[in-house]
Amino acid sequence: MAAQYPLVIVPARQARLLINRQTATFAYYNHLIEEILILGSDSRARDNSGKKATKETADSIAKLTIAPKPLKASFCDVIAQADEQRSASEDYLQLLRSEPVVLDHAVNMMNWSRPELVPDDLGRVLPLFADKYLSIAFFEVMSSAVKIISTWDYIARLMRMRDGLDDKVKRPLIMQELSNTCHLEYRRAQAAFRRQVSSNFREAVNCFRRITTDGTSRIAIKGQPSDFTLSDPQLHYILRLCHPDTSHTSAAQWVQKLDDHNSQHADDCKRITEDQVLALGDLVIIVSFMHTLSTSLTMVPGSKKSGLLFTGRTAELNAELARYEAAADFGDHLVPTHNLLEPGVAASSLRALDEFVIEHAGTSLGSLYENMLDGCLGDIEKTFALVKSRLEVVDKTTYVPLPSEEPKTASFRAEQRREKEKTRPAEVKVYDITAIAPRQSEVAVVPPPRLKVKASVAAVFSTIFAKSEARGSVSWADFAAAMADVGFSVTPKGGSIYTFHAPESMGARSITLHRPHASEIEGYRLLILSRRLNRTFRWEAEAFEVD
Repeated sequence: MAAQYPLVIVPARQARLLINRQTATFAYYNHLIEEILILGSDSRARDNSGKKATKETADSIAKLTIAPKPLKASFCDVIAQADEQRSASEDYLQLLRSEPVVLDHAVNMMNWSRPELVPDDLGRVLPLFADKYLSIAFFEVMSSAVKIISTWDYIARLMRMRDGLDDKVKRPLIMQELSNTCHLEYRRAQAAFRRQVSSNFREAVNCFRRITTDGTSRIAIKGQPSDFTLSDPQLHYILRLCHPDTSHTSAAQWVQKLDDHNSQHADDCKRITEDQVLALGDLVIIVSFMHTLSTSLTMVPGSKKSGLLFTGRTAELNAELARYEAAADFGDHLVPTHNLLEPGVAASSLRALDEFVIEHAGTSLGSLYENMLDGCLGDIEKTFALVKSRLEVVDKTTYVPLPSEEPKTASFRAEQRREKEKTRPAEVKVYDITAIAPRQSEVAVVPPPRLKVKASVAAVFSTIFAKSEARGSVSWADFAAAMADVGFSVTPKGGSIYTFHAPESMGARSITLHRPHASEIEGYRLLILSRRLNRTFRWEAEAFEVD
């Protein structure tokens, strides 16, 4: 007969401490078991970094020319920036599809930063471990990756439509649409940064609360950032960047203050995790882009009444995908944690997600965003035609909304998409999410340029473009010095973001990169770097010859 233990009643405050201790102990044991399983597995992909001894010296960075930020950017340069961000987003999606290490890291980062781990007003946290959260995180990783591509693609297309356009009717329409789309991306990046800070920044644990409405959780800031102005300046700057009242223009100032603080207080800099630095970098990219755009064009403020073609369609698609996300269950592929590293699991997971979306939406995830993008571009032309026809009667420029359509049921929309999919040509799409082999993700069939470099520089790029699983690591200082030896200059963007400018003799565009939080570029970050360099400059290990 099982032993009977008396029921012990303790005060609520002590009970919470006991539950927290038990939960933490369970988490540590769970992590220990995962590490043992990883060490004992001969089949799963590994994030081998193979620490490489490198000596960081002051002169390695001194070789790199610091290019001043231009006071006014040309419109062509701004278009090039939008194109680069779209290309970088495409590269990341391809890595998610081809490299299980990258996909596994992204899913776990999303899972451990979920709003459910933030306490609500009563201090309650939803279950720490639940299989459904892995499925939701996986869904969010892939849908977010495609969403970011479509956003930058739309921004780049709007700018090309605006380039050289003198029409006094169409130009304001495009400018308002461009402004609203940029603000939408800024708010997305800000929300992603807030998510990372609220869950994983120890000093900010009491600064956020979870609000749940109709089963959907979101994160809100408690109190005011100014409460920490004197007691914790770094936290003050971070909370300013998280606050919904902070505009993109104010964000640029807070990023600069945060950079200055971190450069002067090395211990505070160590409090920020790698994932938080990456999220901050994404926020800096859109803030920097909007600032550069404002030096080239007279920007209009964001509006909630006009220019809502992309933002409106995005909101509708987000709501639809949220319903599918709640019903998603990929536990057979994702459980236990890090199961994506097992052979074939990442590919089967992506295939299951693709089939799941097609079953519910009538078309693939990529096609949903492609259709949305095409619809927005078509709506611009329709709106322009409506405004122009009305101006022939009334000689003034007013916002003319498109005629409203009757709402369609989800099943009707899905059937429409299935019919449209039958007529779509079978071709490789940028927005696809199904798995591809690593060799398929390589760019092109054009011979790479040959560069004669020193042996130390060749060694750096050989490590970056290594094909073996144990790729090693490269320090940021060594990489920056190698880029300097090839002739590049650099412009700091703030918040660990740097733009490397190719020499004129190379005839190549610039590239914007995240500096790692630690001194080493390794693991999945090395994969991202090699992909970006290969896509932008067609570089590979064989392109560098020792002089």
